[in-house]
Amino acid sequence: MWLDTLAQRLGRVVYPASRVINGFGVTILAAMMVLTAADVILRYLFSRPITGAMELAEYMMAIVVAFGFAYTAVQKGHVGVDLVISRLRPRAQAVVRSITCFLCLGLFSLIAWRSVFYGEVLRSGGYTSSSLYIPAYPFAYVVAFGSAVLCLVFLVNVLESVAKVIEKARWRIGASLLFLIVLVLFLFLTPVFGKEILFQIDPLSAGIVGIAALIVILFSGMPIGIVMGLVGFLGMAYIGGTGAAFTSMGSSPYTTASSYGLSVVPLFVLMGSFCFFSGLSRDLYNTAYKWLGHFPGGLAMATVGGCAGFAAVSGSSVATTATMGMVALPEMRRYKYDQLLATGCIAAGGSIGILIPPSIILVIYGILTEQSIGKLFLAGFMPGILEAIFYMITIYILCTMNPLLGPRGEKSSFKQRLVSLKDTWGVLTLFIIVIGGIYMGIFTPTEAAGVGAFGALLFALGMSVLGKRQFTWQNFMDSLIDTGKTTAMVFVILIGANILGYFLAITRLPFALSDYVAALAVNRYIVLGIVIIVYLFLGAIMSSMAMIVLTVPILFPVITALGFDPIWFGIIIVRLVEIGQITPPVGINVFIMQGIAKDVPMYDIFRGIVPFLIADIVHVAMLIAFPQIALFLPNLMK
Repeated sequence: MWLDTLAQRLGRVVYPASRVINGFGVTILAAMMVLTAADVILRYLFSRPITGAMELAEYMMAIVVAFGFAYTAVQKGHVGVDLVISRLRPRAQAVVRSITCFLCLGLFSLIAWRSVFYGEVLRSGGYTSSSLYIPAYPFAYVVAFGSAVLCLVFLVNVLESVAKVIEKARWRIGASLLFLIVLVLFLFLTPVFGKEILFQIDPLSAGIVGIAALIVILFSGMPIGIVMGLVGFLGMAYIGGTGAAFTSMGSSPYTTASSYGLSVVPLFVLMGSFCFFSGLSRDLYNTAYKWLGHFPGGLAMATVGGCAGFAAVSGSSVATTATMGMVALPEMRRYKYDQLLATGCIAAGGSIGILIPPSIILVIYGILTEQSIGKLFLAGFMPGILEAIFYMITIYILCTMNPLLGPRGEKSSFKQRLVSLKDTWGVLTLFIIVIGGIYMGIFTPTEAAGVGAFGALLFALGMSVLGKRQFTWQNFMDSLIDTGKTTAMVFVILIGANILGYFLAITRLPFALSDYVAALAVNRYIVLGIVIIVYLFLGAIMSSMAMIVLTVPILFPVITALGFDPIWFGIIIVRLVEIGQITPPVGINVFIMQGIAKDVPMYDIFRGIVPFLIADIVHVAMLIAFPQIALFLPNLMK
């Protein structure tokens, strides 16, 4: 079939090109890490900071993000909610995928086009960096270029999907394509002519319609960031006209991608990748086993301890689950642990990765709400440790009631336990440098991420030189590539969230909701309870990143209007997001665990998680009843 052949030929050009472009982008990421660490070291030790280091990092970020767009799409790395579409028949899936890919192509074609226009605005206006006077416009063109390459990937996807529609239902192809064309024209032309021709509603009602449309489209399987960007653009075009909507499509991608504050995201992810490939996680697990293995369920308790330790350097729930799953599951099987307990404790323990600092989710929350990231990190420390303790107590109770669930392991001598601690010095050193440096004001969270990533690399290289671990060039490149994919995925969501945020701002929906809730004659904890229920529901169907960027701009004004502490609320949100990581039907940690333990049915993993969900509910209730658990350390910070 000619469409399929065309898609294959185009893919043979676009896919390798996206890999090369991404390779250049992650090389710039490595340079940004070195630049940030060098700037801190030179400033702190020699009082000679690198002039213009911050603006160089901003321009580097634009390259890293934009050059990762296409490769991440090729690797299916952009996050979507496929809960509904996965249940459709193949023919229906092909039709829906044709439509969604076409919409993705349309949106990023618009971004590429308007980014070129925005670059022209920067060039004609003579915009440069403040210290080095580097022109800004070439980097807007970089965003346009990365978006254009992503469009080519979406074009391949469109051709492939339409070819499948033709193959599975030749006589329906005309109707399918006609429906596709009508839908796209309706979506893109209604904002222009809809107010005069079709209907007219007030901005607040338009905001409500937009949120409803957002929820519906999310279930089509489209990448979440693109859904938010699409709804935001169409909403702004409808309310404020196409001029404002087109402007945001050019400025928002560039300003988001080149944000110095957001450079903390790829640098912390890179730190976790280096720790993973250096074998740090296995050392943590072995040390935890030496101390806890002889208790009932000791291996499972050691797994939770290892998850908490790895969370201190990775900041990622997915990375923690995948790492500890590969390390701990074979050991628990060797000691004949019940598969429900083994898989359940790994999936639940992995969720600690987004609470114990450094945490990417806390970083995003801090940026969205303009709260101190340093205080958020300190606020997450005690609740994260307490969460791990709650999980260990749960395991102890289960295995005491039924010793067959988790037989005792070998008991280590006190000397062996002390000796095992030497293998954890790398984690402790990185944690103290990152969190201690932020707390003492030596460097900002962004600089801490660069120092932490560079320190993790030095640790990995040092272990390789000493012969304790093998950290190869391939490990180094894999770390960069994994980080590049994660970064592009996160930033597509953030770009979409910013565009959606502009739309919600002009509708004034968040502020109207805040005023309405604040005026209710009910106890504020009842409202908090409703918010918690909403998060638990969303956690069952959405990814953690999507939940944060979608809900925080709407609910944060409500919470502050009720007088709740914003730092404390950030910790509550992260705990609820963690619960969503292991709650059916989405439960991303469960999917990762099932990918590692392929012989364990998904249903059994969810059953194994139930006791840990109960522990989570108790933990959240304790944080609500005693907010000082989270606020004690931040209140000590000046």
